[in-house]
Amino acid sequence: MMSINAYQFANLGPHEDLLEDLRKLESRMREQLGYEVSLIAYTPEAKENGKK
Repeated sequence: MMSINAYQFANLGPHEDLLEDLRKLESRMREQLGYEVSLIAYTPEAKENGKK
């Protein structure tokens, strides 16, 4: 199992369309499942590493 320390939050700030897609999916999941679900975007790349 990989440690959560190996992941960084994905920077979706400049991609409002992707954030809106996540919000819509969270809403749909809440309606269908009957409870809140929070989707979190991680990337396995460290911020300082940049592109591989």
